[in-house]
Amino acid sequence: MKLVILSGSGRKESNSLKLGQFILGKFQSRALEIELIDLCQYGSLLHYYEPLTNQQLLTEKEQLLHSLYQCDGLIIIAPEWGGMLPPILHNTLLLTAYGSAGGFPLAHKPAFAIGVSASGGGHNPISLLKGYGAKNPHLVWLPFHLIINNIEEFLAALNVAGSNLTSRDLQLVSRLEIGIEALTLYAKQLSPIRNELVTLSEKHPFGQ
Repeated sequence: MKLVILSGSGRKESNSLKLGQFILGKFQSRALEIELIDLCQYGSLLHYYEPLTNQQLLTEKEQLLHSLYQCDGLIIIAPEWGGMLPPILHNTLLLTAYGSAGGFPLAHKPAFAIGVSASGGGHNPISLLKGYGAKNPHLVWLPFHLIINNIEEFLAALNVAGSNLTSRDLQLVSRLEIGIEALTLYAKQLSPIRNELVTLSEKHPFGQ
């Protein structure tokens, strides 16, 4: 089984990426193949509506879609940018629509959403993702999600050897573990029927 972690920040060395690296290290040894994708490395996708004559754009689109087609489930780390989703993450969701992707790379695959914030936010990314993020990709949101505010403090606590995590930190780690365990169960159950479901999605590929 293969999972993809999407770090949705457009910044280099972002806290979203650092959280993705923590998840990768914690769960990769559990009989899972996990790929971490840092969307800030795919900056050309911000312009993918332009004529596809730019080789860099074509290469980035092909690489990203290949990984998404190959995965069985998705973890999306969405930082809150001014109360909204980062543009690169928004465009990635648009890219996975039927017309843009030449198919359905994420349709009927489970997705676990993680909202992060440097302050007390993190709620808005979850609302935005679950409100419209599945409309054209046809992905399946888990009923679970995770919100991590004050992300820098949380990451600092995780990185200190022998650190006594607060009760809040322990709750966040528990929610992360439950979310990913549920993600693998959903992926396992959806896999045998996914092709049939995709055939149905192709009848009305752009939602309702």
